[in-house]
Formats: sequence, C-alpha cells, structure tokens
Amino acid sequence: MLASACRMALAAAGFLVLLPTLAASQQSISREPPRHGLPPLACGKRADIEKMLKEQYGERAMAHGLAHTGAVAEIFASPKGTWTIIATSPNGTSCMIGSGESWQTTLAADETI
Repeated sequence: MLASACRMALAAAGFLVLLPTLAASQQSISREPPRHGLPPLACGKRADIEKMLKEQYGERAMAHGLAHTGAVAEIFASPKGTWTIIATSPNGTSCMIGSGESWQTTLAADETI
C-alpha cells in the first residue's frame, strides 16, 4: 500500500466513527436522507458500487482499512485522478462517503509506506 493511500484510508476509517449506522442492504444504489446538515449518502451493495465506479469513472480499489466499528473503508481511484471513498458496514451495506479529483499516488523517499 502506498503512503498517501494508507493515510487516506486511515482518515476515512476515522471518519467512519462519526457516521451513523448504515442502512440495511439494498438492491441498488440509493440516496439516504440528509443527516443533521450532512449531505445524503449513496448506499447499496458493494458489488454494485464497485461496478458503477469502474464503468463510469474507471476507478479501481487502491487501498482499504478496518475501523474499530467493524466497517471497512476503501479508496477507489482512476488513472485520470478521480477518487471515491466507500465504507462497508458489517451488515454488508456500502456507502460512498467522499469523492473528488486530482488523486496523486506518492511514495516515501525510500519507496516504503
């Protein structure tokens, strides 16, 4: 795992602590209602979200981490620089919790994490 991807996975895992319990598993990607001033989450089955990210944005999983809540945070990124962070709860529901542009993968000076 690369240094920046690792840091982003850790930040995403930390963010998961602030998220409310994710909704029960759904057949397709849907929007959850707003949560106390936060934007709605797009949630669904992990396979459906992964397929959509690959087909629409060319994004593939780059890193992942486990939060103490049991949720898995994953970073998806594309060669064009788009990126998405998804969180998958222990019940199997995945939600997109962040996305953006200009993703850059970097290595430490000694090419380690």
